[in-house]
Amino acid sequence: MAAKKPRGRAKSAVKGRVKGAVQGAVQGAVQGVGPLPPEGSQRIALAAAVALTQAYRKASPASEHGGFFWADGIQDILAQPGCVGIRYYHGLDATGAYQIVLVGVDAKGLDIVQDTATISSKSRARSGAKAAGGEAVLMDMHWPCPPYCDSSSPLQ
Repeated sequence: MAAKKPRGRAKSAVKGRVKGAVQGAVQGAVQGVGPLPPEGSQRIALAAAVALTQAYRKASPASEHGGFFWADGIQDILAQPGCVGIRYYHGLDATGAYQIVLVGVDAKGLDIVQDTATISSKSRARSGAKAAGGEAVLMDMHWPCPPYCDSSSPLQ
């Protein structure tokens, strides 16, 4: 079934979001700083999420389906002073295995890469994040799916 094209207000809203994103990207490029995307909900319906994950698995059946991070490490990233969100970077470890690196982002769109707070030892043990000592809270070492998957999830 073909997707319906937006009409009227919906079409204007889409054009407005695209225009805002382009203006933000241009402004960020001129300033030499990665801009923040326009604010808005990033939530999607379960049916849309299932369609996305199924399409990915069909295109890349041998790859990871997803990954898992403990909440306390993510909360430590978000609890850093000035943190408004999380950015992720794709990476490869020494063995060539795929990794995701998570870093806090401030209101200017800058990665928080300097020490901003002391975190709990429980979180540090789980996430590998560092406490005070010159470094901000960053994470990698996600637990891959498979094998750490919810086999009953429609996203699986």
